[in-house]
Amino acid sequence: MTGRSPRPGLQTEPAGVDADILRRLAAGDTGALGELYDLHCRSLRRFLVRATADAEDVDDLVHATFLAAAKACSRYDGRLSCRPWLMGIAARLLRRRRRTFARVLAFVSSLGSHQPAAADPRPLLQARTDVGRALSAISEAKRITFLMAEVEGLTCPEIAEALGIPVGTVWTRLHAARQELRRALQGDGS
Repeated sequence: MTGRSPRPGLQTEPAGVDADILRRLAAGDTGALGELYDLHCRSLRRFLVRATADAEDVDDLVHATFLAAAKACSRYDGRLSCRPWLMGIAARLLRRRRRTFARVLAFVSSLGSHQPAAADPRPLLQARTDVGRALSAISEAKRITFLMAEVEGLTCPEIAEALGIPVGTVWTRLHAARQELRRALQGDGS
């Protein structure tokens, strides 16, 4: 796979299981979607909880990710692990959700509301730790890249492929995210 050992607490699957499941799903075996869900639901949910800092609709995003994966399974490239591919789908859904919220908010604001506009119409959950607050303060693109690398253990080339961006962009985002997190944590007295 990547040459890296899995991080503690991460599920690992035998080589080829994901590719086989996605081949079966593409052939119409709907039970394969349940297998894929069982293998990757927890890690995908954990990633989305950290990426959004908003647990209200994380489960909806997890389910939407697996539904999108089912629709796109015939285009899966056959890698042994589809975890980076699933995280890429989740990241794209997350970006789409943010854009949709921004459009809705702009429309509501244009109706003459005297309430100040918020970046997200739902109240954000209060972060429980300094790290959580620091993560929520950096841009979504940097946060997703950082989480995929540092928490989920993906390599920069895997992240680049999952997000559909150049590997240089991954390195730049990762470097900037680390610097911003370090500054934020030092500013908190940590």
